[in-house]
Amino acid sequence: GDPHPGNILLLPDGKLGLIDYGNVKRLSIAERARLGHLILALADDDRGAVVKRARDLGYRTRRNDPEVIFRLARLSFDRDDAESMTLPDGTVPANVQVYFESLAEMDPMTQMPPSIVMAARNSFLLRGLGTHFGLELRVATSWRHLAEWA
Repeated sequence: GDPHPGNILLLPDGKLGLIDYGNVKRLSIAERARLGHLILALADDDRGAVVKRARDLGYRTRRNDPEVIFRLARLSFDRDDAESMTLPDGTVPANVQVYFESLAEMDPMTQMPPSIVMAARNSFLLRGLGTHFGLELRVATSWRHLAEWA
């Protein structure tokens, strides 16, 4: 879907309703499986598996730095709280954009699989919506049951 605030309804039972599916991307069975494996690795906080699964999915950086690949995958599909965005030197960037720029300085991303850009975008939008409501979301944990099914 296209989960910006104008396309999200708060239903009487407290669930969210999504409208406007103009932002949909169909993934092949293989792409869904690779993304599902990445989501599960993120939900399990398994750094080594996250890096492997992100590389399997097509994440590339100039120097192939596993720390940067892990952080990019976590930023794309799990979380962007202060703890997760603390840089190796202890610096906490002011926001996601500054964090992403800091990762690019460490080892610039050269490829993100086009097939998953919309899923990553939706992850960011849902986390932003959660922040608006005072919730700190871990998308990988929330999407775990879908990843197991993929």
